[in-house]
Amino acid sequence: MNLKRFARPVGLAVPFLAAVALAVWIFDPPELPDLSLEEDIDRHKVLNSWQLGDMVVLVRHLERCDRSESPCLDGRDGITARSVDVGVELSEEFYQLGVDRAAVYNSPMTRTDQTADILFGGYSSDRDWLNKCRKSDSLLKDVMHFKQPGKNLVLITHSTCIARFEEALGFSSDTPDYGTSIFLTTEPGVKHPRILGFLDVGDWDRVFGVPDTLLLPGLDLPAVGVLP
Repeated sequence: MNLKRFARPVGLAVPFLAAVALAVWIFDPPELPDLSLEEDIDRHKVLNSWQLGDMVVLVRHLERCDRSESPCLDGRDGITARSVDVGVELSEEFYQLGVDRAAVYNSPMTRTDQTADILFGGYSSDRDWLNKCRKSDSLLKDVMHFKQPGKNLVLITHSTCIARFEEALGFSSDTPDYGTSIFLTTEPGVKHPRILGFLDVGDWDRVFGVPDTLLLPGLDLPAVGVLP
């Protein structure tokens, strides 16, 4: 057999197949992983990334009142009264992780400001760039600028900002539910954060409720689920 004659068509096919794969990625980008459905090892990555201070979490605000028939908490430009219980549940989850391990910022709009008050009280502070990202592709750049080494970054923002952020990282931009959290990890010397997946409010215990004995070895960490 003439191997040279056989190798040439194969060599020509490799760039073609790579181009097809790239086109599929661009025109049909992957969806974010649902962390509540992932294997234990993937959940461990989230836990340990938080403990190391390498985590970025994007949180969509709670239910906005101007798009609901439910009573408002305080003003049509804010959130619904019924979303407070959801926010309290989510707040407990964050405090169990350890809010002292994070810097927390929110968009100054009423619905995000109210969400931040319920989730973090006075621990969160307004940042205008978390509002401006609704009309620009600036969020990815801002995240990398404000992320401090060894300190997690939690951002309460808008679905439009989250969509632009996901698209910038090559993922599809389905609108997240109210209160959904998207987890990313940062690494020294890496230009962009890496998306680990998302969690809806009711699914946190399936990931962060695992026993501390299941954490990856080599880290002297407090038990998950204990308030700081």
